[in-house]
Amino acid sequence: MAVSYDVYVPGRSWLHTLDPRVKLVLSLDITLLLFLWPYPPVIAGTLLGLHALLWWTGIPWARVRWVWWVMLPLHLFVPLAWFLFQPVGPVFFRWGLLRLSWGGLWHGVWMVLRLDALAFAAFLWLFTTEPAQVWRTFVGLRLPYAFALMLALSLRYLPTIAGLYLHIRDAQAARGLVLDQGPWHRRLHARLPILIAVLITTLRLAQALGWAMETRCLGASAQRTVWRPLRMRPRDRWSLAVLVGIGMMVIALRAIQMYG
Repeated sequence: MAVSYDVYVPGRSWLHTLDPRVKLVLSLDITLLLFLWPYPPVIAGTLLGLHALLWWTGIPWARVRWVWWVMLPLHLFVPLAWFLFQPVGPVFFRWGLLRLSWGGLWHGVWMVLRLDALAFAAFLWLFTTEPAQVWRTFVGLRLPYAFALMLALSLRYLPTIAGLYLHIRDAQAARGLVLDQGPWHRRLHARLPILIAVLITTLRLAQALGWAMETRCLGASAQRTVWRPLRMRPRDRWSLAVLVGIGMMVIALRAIQMYG
């Protein structure tokens, strides 16, 4: 069964036409900000800014909603784990390993929102970068070609496998498979045929991909040619300089706050 499920959203915005290496630096700057300044105003402002940037870039709301849907399990488990096992402030209930505090729940909520912001920072790059440019980004950063290809294929086929699961689930449901009735262990057991079908289809996909790379003589020569090599234009260089400057400023301000 052929499945087409891609993360990339075609467009002609300024971010779409930016060099993918510069866009990767933008995502890394956002990640650096979230790790060095893990405060609620920074996290909330970063999330709002990322959503505004995605809207300005022309990313449809369906893709943004899909990211929130993927992150939904973390919204349930992370705050619950902090509420039960990681107290912050006064503890109003203790029993064994359980130590309940409202401060822990509050920190868990902001922790998962920071994970959301990190996810959107990564998808900002993936949404606006063509799949063929993903591995060229890593090659342009002087990574070994085999390593860059492995990373690119991993990023490329994870959404494809997710699409496989959705298609097989819908096909099995159309044949009468009941997935949402009974206790949780019965629901998990009902998904076992779907997981087996996904595993078999993924192995076939990997075999076909290996044959395709073999017919193209991948690895036969150490020298490779590229049809559209990455070249930085003046605006790419200016954008890169601004982003590097912002990253250094974030580090400097954090160092001043901690040691100054």
